[in-house]
Amino acid sequence: MGIINNLINSIKDNFTMAEISINGRMTVKSLRKQFKDAFGASLRVYKGAKFAPEDATLASIRSGENVKGGELVCKGNLQVGNFEAKMKEMFGITVKVANPDNTKLASSNMTIAAAGREAVATDDWSNEQLQCYFWDTLQDLLIAKGYDIEKKDFSKEIEDYYKSTRYKRYGVTFNIYRTKKKKDITFTVYALEKYVYGIKYSGDVAKDKVLEEAIDGVSPLITLNENWAGFGGPSSRYELNFKKMDSEGIGKLKNPTSRAAFMNGLANEIDALIKKLVESFKKKGL
Repeated sequence: MGIINNLINSIKDNFTMAEISINGRMTVKSLRKQFKDAFGASLRVYKGAKFAPEDATLASIRSGENVKGGELVCKGNLQVGNFEAKMKEMFGITVKVANPDNTKLASSNMTIAAAGREAVATDDWSNEQLQCYFWDTLQDLLIAKGYDIEKKDFSKEIEDYYKSTRYKRYGVTFNIYRTKKKKDITFTVYALEKYVYGIKYSGDVAKDKVLEEAIDGVSPLITLNENWAGFGGPSSRYELNFKKMDSEGIGKLKNPTSRAAFMNGLANEIDALIKKLVESFKKKGL
């Protein structure tokens, strides 16, 4: 018990003594990552009533005229409420501190370090069970949104995935648009270390200038790629690292009270991306 207690105390000391420096040039993504790495707690950053874009700088999303600016040194022994107030005062942005898997907001009178040590409710699902849940639920949610998907059982592929050091590529492909020339454009979600997206014409025909022009710039989640007309993946909030099992989203999958809401948000992000793509295809006259 002495060794375990020493380890717990060591973690407490690390979170309490940690500090980060925050300025308006930082991006939302960088702030959230540094905050998580330093204190163990999650940080929600808002622009209005919605989450702020990950690639936006803090200065670009501020609101209000009486903003001090400058640099804020945040330490683990700072109370959550005071930190949130200082971020509003100095940078004109709203932030909320949450527990490690980002499923519950921290109490305003606890320290940031204490928020990073809050217990997270998990169950004993294995890595294979978590990934099976992901693929089963994702397919169900996308089918419910009207996508023509023939549901697959990936349990064998997932078993092999964790036995091998090589990536096992598997996933679902479905049509999202039919061009005026009767060609189907497909959207693929498949597993590498993380799950990713690919867009191309059916029949594995990837390269097409008009299709690439319609995809380029539609969303920061998708870029052009030598093997795909469009290639990308989820925002950091919905990232799932199935190899290392260490991304924020993995914590939400492990939590039986948050996994359903997390998957709904993930499917909504994919659906919103596809709708933007389809709108662009129509504008380009595909």
